[in-house]
Amino acid sequence: MPTPGAHHGPASMPLTLALDWWDKLWFNGHVDSSTFSASSDGVFFYIFWTSTAFFVLLMALMFWWAWKYRRIPGVAPEASVSHNTILELTWSIIPTILFAIMFIWGLVAYLPMKIAPADSEVISVTAKKWAWSIVYDNGASPLQTEKLADMDGPVFALPVDRPTKFIMSSQDVIHSMYLPAFRAKRDVFPNFYTGQWVQPTKISHRWNETEKVWEPVNPLDKGYYLTCAEYCGDQHSQMMGRIMVLAEPDYQLWKSQQADTGGIPLTELGEKLHKSKGCVACHSVDGSSGTGPSWKGIWGQSRKFKDGGSAVADENYIRESMLEPGKHIVDGYSNQMPTFQGQVTDREILAVATYIKTLSDNEADKEAAKAAAAEELKQKTEAKP
Repeated sequence: MPTPGAHHGPASMPLTLALDWWDKLWFNGHVDSSTFSASSDGVFFYIFWTSTAFFVLLMALMFWWAWKYRRIPGVAPEASVSHNTILELTWSIIPTILFAIMFIWGLVAYLPMKIAPADSEVISVTAKKWAWSIVYDNGASPLQTEKLADMDGPVFALPVDRPTKFIMSSQDVIHSMYLPAFRAKRDVFPNFYTGQWVQPTKISHRWNETEKVWEPVNPLDKGYYLTCAEYCGDQHSQMMGRIMVLAEPDYQLWKSQQADTGGIPLTELGEKLHKSKGCVACHSVDGSSGTGPSWKGIWGQSRKFKDGGSAVADENYIRESMLEPGKHIVDGYSNQMPTFQGQVTDREILAVATYIKTLSDNEADKEAAKAAAAEELKQKTEAKP
């Protein structure tokens, strides 16, 4: 088996250098990033240049005729031509041919996007306000995150030169999974599954065994974006993620890393889940107000609900809030949080609770959380053969 991070063939060639404004304008920075790039760009630029040419022509003629046939005192207006067969056939036949080319070319480019190859790897995608949740065929969900704009967004991985099919659904409103570099976009609906597939053709990242980090092949181009292209609420623009395209050995290594969370201390795992599961979009950790309550300082405090009830923020309260978020709504907030039922393990729930405990204003709670995390990790280490 090849060493993770090794380069294999032309697909692993470095990405283009820094994308200047001209490259971005003409999509030159990510040409052939996927099998759809060339065909999509061809149709796009055919429509763009055809429209541009006729726009320039018609505007030039409009201004010329407006000047030539302007009203001049003392000059009688010219008589209008009532009929010109050649002119009428010309402006009917030429656009018809151009539209027929547009339709046929577009159809030929579009149909392959809808039919995924039989050997595609299937990845489950769940959209929710305001995050993407992805589950791989080994049951792993990404824990890696990256600073995107002013938010920590999840980092996902795809294999190079191999088809990947996304089976997508939404937990709340309509979203749209958009991978601009791959020329792929598909709406994601609640109570309904949609699908799309991509096959990346350029490696963007590799495993650095020395530093134990995933690094971009080209430091000036850190990979590809995943965004939501359907307005879904006030934090729609922050519903972002990063896509890494990896060589096959690296891809398998990355999936195994994401699946193995047993060696991550509870507090560290909780912090990672806060970012990777999208909690960061609504729940701050610095006390600032957001769509949901801040996690800072809530541990051990009484939480007052809209229905008049209350509860102390402890492990059971955190568990219920994650699995049944609509059961009790904290006073002053609306019911917008999706459920994490079936998406997190018991240990991950405990990790989130332990992390929240470290955000307590009580030093004893912080120390207790750190001690519990250290003890759990010690027991796991000692239990290994």
